[in-house]
Amino acid sequence: MSKGTSVRWSKKRRYTIAAIVASIGIAIAFYYSIQSSHYTNSKDWDFDTYQNNTVPQYFSDSQTDTQPGLWIAKSEESAPSKPNVLAKLPGSDNLDYHIQLMPDSPIVTSAEISVKFKIISGEKAQAAGIVLRFIDKSHYFVLMADAKSSRFSLCKVDPNFVVCNYERPAQISVGQWHTIKVNISGEGVGGYLDDQKLIKANNQYYQTGQIGLWTKKDTQAYFDDFKINY
Repeated sequence: MSKGTSVRWSKKRRYTIAAIVASIGIAIAFYYSIQSSHYTNSKDWDFDTYQNNTVPQYFSDSQTDTQPGLWIAKSEESAPSKPNVLAKLPGSDNLDYHIQLMPDSPIVTSAEISVKFKIISGEKAQAAGIVLRFIDKSHYFVLMADAKSSRFSLCKVDPNFVVCNYERPAQISVGQWHTIKVNISGEGVGGYLDDQKLIKANNQYYQTGQIGLWTKKDTQAYFDDFKINY
C-alpha cells in the first residue's frame, strides 16, 4: 500500500471514529436529558366525570374531525379506571387521521405522557396513538401502535408528507388494552409500548406544542388514564 493510500485510510478511520463518538455523545445526552427531568406538575384525564355517551365539554372545539360527535365519553366494563373511557367511534368521513386534543392541557417541551388504549375495530386501518407537539393539523408528531401492520412508530407530519423514520415490529392485539408511554425533551423522543422501550429518536423538530389522541382512518378505539407529567 502506498504512503498516499495509507494517509487516506488513516483519515477515513479518524472520521469514522469521530462519527461514532459523536453519535454516542448524542445518545448519552438524550438519555440523561430524559432521566434527569424532574417533573413538578402533572395532569390526568380518566373521563369518569363526564356523562355517558356525550361529547365532553370543550372537547368538540379541540377535534380535527369534520364530522362531529366521533369522540365521546362512554361507559365501558373493561375500562382500566371505571366507569368511562374516551371512545373514538367510526365515522362516514374520509379523513386519513382523527385527532382529539386535550382542551385544557399544558403546552410543553419536556414531559412524560402515557395513555391506555384498546383498538376495537377498523376495516381500512387499526391504529391509535398519542399526538405530540401539535402546532396545527399539518405540523405534529404521533407515536402510534398499528395492529394491522404489527408495528410501533414515531411519525412526523408536515404539509407534504407523513414520515415514519422510527419504527419497530410490535404485537398489538385488537380487543386488548395496551399502554403507550413517551418521554419528550429538547433532545428527542423515547417511546414505550407496554413498558418496553422501542423508540429512541434524536429528532428536534417541533420543539413545543399541544398533546392529544390520534386514530387512523376508520379505526374505532378506546382510551383511558391519559396522563402527563411536566
